Amino acid sequence: MTIEQIQDQLDVNYLAPVNLTKLVLPGMRERGSGRILTVTSVGGAVGQPFADAYCGAKFAVEGFMQSLAVVAERFGVRVSVMEPAAVASAFVANAVRPEGTGPYADLLDAYIARTAGAFANAQTPESAGAAIADAALADEYRFRWQSSEGATAFVGASLADTDGSRVLGFTRPWIAAG
Repeated sequence: MTIEQIQDQLDVNYLAPVNLTKLVLPGMRERGSGRILTVTSVGGAVGQPFADAYCGAKFAVEGFMQSLAVVAERFGVRVSVMEPAAVASAFVANAVRPEGTGPYADLLDAYIARTAGAFANAQTPESAGAAIADAALADEYRFRWQSSEGATAFVGASLADTDGSRVLGFTRPWIAAG
């Protein structure tokens, strides 16, 4: 990816939620109540091959929101993240592919094939939307929400993996050719 493409990922997936949070937080703080629910991704907890910039931006927004959560709660504002896994969409078709992948071509092809399969069997947009609405309206407060059992298992595998070997072990096969 070019540095411009990486910057685009940061602008959309990190800086936009940060800017929006900065706009709404003062009013919530003054009222002494509010809820900020940022839709991130399982890619904010699990780094994935060929999704470096996307996952990096999602990790960053999760870190921002997690850091903000304990401060904002002192003013009655609940800050949470929603981590959906694959949602049936044109995500794979719209993914930025580097030009001239050279030595990475076979690895990228394997990853795209695996990811296309995951999105073909993904959670429906309606189901993901319902999970987001449920989290936004829940009386229970949690910092971290997932939109499906699969997303919970996926995120949980990473969060419990203190040395990183488990996540690397299950993502390595994603780029194995045929």
